[in-house]
Amino acid sequence: MAKQLYSVKPLAHLLHSEAAGLNSSPVAGQFPMKNVRVNSARIERRWDSSVYRTFDDGDVIQSVPMYRKEDGTYAALALTGTDLCQVRTGTSETYSYLTDTYITGTISNITGAVVTGTSTAWSSSGLAAGDKFILEDDLTPKGEPDATWATILTVDSDTKITLTASYTGTTGALTTEKYRARKVYTCPDGERWSYATVAGKFCFSNGNTLVQYWGGDDPEITSPATDNFATDLNATYAKQAKYMLGYAGRLWLANTYNESTAIQDQWLLRGSAYGDPTDFTTEGHKDYSFYESEEPITGLGIVGSYLIVYKRTQYHLAHQSGVDADPLQFSSHKKGVGLYAPYSLVHADGTNLWLGADDFYRMEADTAVSIGGPVRKVFFDLIEEDDLKRVVGVNNNLFSEVIWIATTTSGQYVFSYNYKYNEWSPYTFTDNLTGIGGFGL
Repeated sequence: MAKQLYSVKPLAHLLHSEAAGLNSSPVAGQFPMKNVRVNSARIERRWDSSVYRTFDDGDVIQSVPMYRKEDGTYAALALTGTDLCQVRTGTSETYSYLTDTYITGTISNITGAVVTGTSTAWSSSGLAAGDKFILEDDLTPKGEPDATWATILTVDSDTKITLTASYTGTTGALTTEKYRARKVYTCPDGERWSYATVAGKFCFSNGNTLVQYWGGDDPEITSPATDNFATDLNATYAKQAKYMLGYAGRLWLANTYNESTAIQDQWLLRGSAYGDPTDFTTEGHKDYSFYESEEPITGLGIVGSYLIVYKRTQYHLAHQSGVDADPLQFSSHKKGVGLYAPYSLVHADGTNLWLGADDFYRMEADTAVSIGGPVRKVFFDLIEEDDLKRVVGVNNNLFSEVIWIATTTSGQYVFSYNYKYNEWSPYTFTDNLTGIGGFGL
């Protein structure tokens, strides 16, 4: 019997949409090929995923930062729409809240939904409706989620709060019981957290909150109490920062609240004093304004020795000046290409990659270079204008790829760019991704 021979076309590229199908590369696939990758002209299966931690109902994880402590160890953090959490890896541990928490005084009585305290000073504590309450003895240490957490309805006085429902933990007359009152955060619709680590402090904020920081130590409710939860960075000069970055020993805040004009200043770049991200008053702190440009700041990046201030269709490049009182020298202002989707900006492969108004870009030295050719036509056909601004990017360094997530009313699209091989791949998942990170955990 004669042998049958079949010729199989080699696949060197997964996506090629610059030209019409009839004219596309003979060694390239076409959209919607998905969930595979091309590696050295070989097709391979995409990495897989599994459930690692389950958070409380309603918690939406935006990102999973890896925070390096000053002793060189790492903590995996999770930022949800309302909380900062630390992922725990001990036996029977899950995660714990690091959100700004009030613990002053003790609890003397809980009857139904009414909580009475001693020396609690709740009226001036910053607690408000929607914040969370729990007795320390009812808490599962490092084992969230805990169903005993209750929601505060009103702060009635220094020594009385009312919950939205009867407390489900220990009730009745109590003897100086310790407690936690968690000041949950809010995140504006369409926005996400920004974060940076400077001088050992993990700093984070969005367009609603005072900039917060966590110093890396575990909170302990002991006697006397040790309060190591997240707290305000600087309640006067660090508010509602949409973007932040650590550069040249300083924390830089952009598109942030300006206390002198009492507005959210979309053109303001504010730097802390050297070596202290909490200090915005002593010599070395500096404000820079970009009022000569009609566009607001949409992000901050670092490439080589440059600090880059991005806007929607342009960017400014700065480097260290060597002068403490004026630490940045802006050397270039380039128009035409900018950061259109603020949260698409990713630091990867020693540079910045992001989504512009008409393409995906990579910074080469001080010049934005197009990388979106194979997917540009498909991507902009699929994603509507309002959804483009909400595209989220993340560096999956384990697989040398940047992942961009676009969520629309018709579904979610995930595009992967492998910066090692300059290849694109579309992915799908069983559930919509809200955030991603923690690679290497």
